[in-house]
Amino acid sequence: MSPRLPREYSTGPQDYAEKYGQLALFQDVDMVAVGYLLDNCEEIVVDKGETVLEQGTPNDSIYVVLDGGLNVRLGTPSAASLLQLGVGACVGELSILSRVNVSAYVIASEASRLLVIREDNVWALIGSSHEFACNLLRTLSGRVRDNNTRLQVSMHAQARYARASRVDALTGLFNRRWLDEVLERQCRRCAADGTALSLILVDIDHFKLINDEFGHLFGDEALKTVAGFLRKSTRPLDMAARFGGEEFALLLYAIDLRGALDIAERIRADIEGAKIPGPGSESFLTVSLGVAELQEFEMPTGLLHNADRALYEAKHLGRNRVVLATEFSDSDIG
Repeated sequence: MSPRLPREYSTGPQDYAEKYGQLALFQDVDMVAVGYLLDNCEEIVVDKGETVLEQGTPNDSIYVVLDGGLNVRLGTPSAASLLQLGVGACVGELSILSRVNVSAYVIASEASRLLVIREDNVWALIGSSHEFACNLLRTLSGRVRDNNTRLQVSMHAQARYARASRVDALTGLFNRRWLDEVLERQCRRCAADGTALSLILVDIDHFKLINDEFGHLFGDEALKTVAGFLRKSTRPLDMAARFGGEEFALLLYAIDLRGALDIAERIRADIEGAKIPGPGSESFLTVSLGVAELQEFEMPTGLLHNADRALYEAKHLGRNRVVLATEFSDSDIG
């Protein structure tokens, strides 16, 4: 550990009051009553970057910052600073009172002077001074409150990241990653209880021409327009997602093939002729749709494959139409 500083003053109660009386731990503490315990404490100096406490190791002291400052870091000594501690702050009390190893790295952010209160003196101070015990309790409660606040912020951030990982930023619909996960889960569920499950794949007709003629920003508006129609066409049990590029998927729980056909045709008719928002634009949307129903013993990839074949056939037959997977055989697609 760092070198000890020789005491520059006498060790009388008056000197302790002047040196430590303004520290949070010693607010309203009778220095006469605890002076003999402070005689057993010492001050140390630490250089900038020096480790005061090491994560995962035992600790037997409270360190109070007299000059300088400390950084608290989680995981590694080089991690970003989680907390900065200035003059009057203390560290190490949690590991002493809870008898667990240190939970973070504490590193000097600059050359610093610290008061070191060893574990036996900590307990002696608690027993000798009600005020010291209350001050320590306030320090602990503040630490817990700060930790709870950081935990809440972290949880909110994790929720945002989780949502971002499964939602398409442009359209607000779920993305392909989410669809793959849900499709597998829904297929198992419906296969187990015999509930119908249908899938509609939707493709914007001539999307490349829209991008080439009017630009990608205009193409983005086309994607958002179709997403809006799909969102309006779904029940709470239905699941709409951007499948990729200009393709979308609509997963329909407890809807058989004929029911899915009706929904697909309604979507096609609603979108047909819809004007893409944009200055001076005369471009209108149409979509092609492929519809398939989950068959007995069929895997999610089979349902997806059948809907994709139907979509391909709808585009092959001239676009702006709905095709069912049962309306053709593999030999029809060349």
